[in-house]
Amino acid sequence: GNGRRSSDTKKARFVRFAFEPMILHIATASLSYAAPILSAAISAGFRESGVQSLKNLTDPNAIPMVAVRSAGLAFESVIGIVRGDSAQSAKNCANNEEGRQAAEVIEALVGEEYLEMLVDVANERFEANSERIRRFEAALFGGMEKKTWGDWEDKETRQERKKAEGLRRRDELKSNHNLQCSVDGGSDESDMELGQLEELK
Repeated sequence: GNGRRSSDTKKARFVRFAFEPMILHIATASLSYAAPILSAAISAGFRESGVQSLKNLTDPNAIPMVAVRSAGLAFESVIGIVRGDSAQSAKNCANNEEGRQAAEVIEALVGEEYLEMLVDVANERFEANSERIRRFEAALFGGMEKKTWGDWEDKETRQERKKAEGLRRRDELKSNHNLQCSVDGGSDESDMELGQLEELK
């Protein structure tokens, strides 16, 4: 009655009835590919979805991870308690299953009517979660059919493209540098930029 937990309760393990909605992680090639996936997830009802890691904003080689999730459907309820000597149970468990069961007693904290209500709630949320998944699939693959994704490239292809772009930029600067040298003897700024691009070789 004083709000404090007894020593028996502190040592006890609880039996829980729980439901968790879908959690899906999708690795994407870039933020431009992550954006339509995130939009599809949020519009489908997975409102806690997001893109993980802020380094995706500055690192061109990062792989953005889209987390599709919704916390609104999750719920959990304690329905029982496991009483017994946990140390003795662990010792008996190493020997046989009957010894473990003899050392532990599972005591129900709720009645069958309450359990039936929990099952009904879980089934309703399971159906709501399934409907969100169907909407997400429709939005996701519908966007792909409409060709809103562009030309996909993996990490290696993207690195090769970036390298090729850098080499072309280096050649352009080198050409401009040589032309300028013939006119005014060169430019320190062009020399510096060329030196940086030489690292791409």
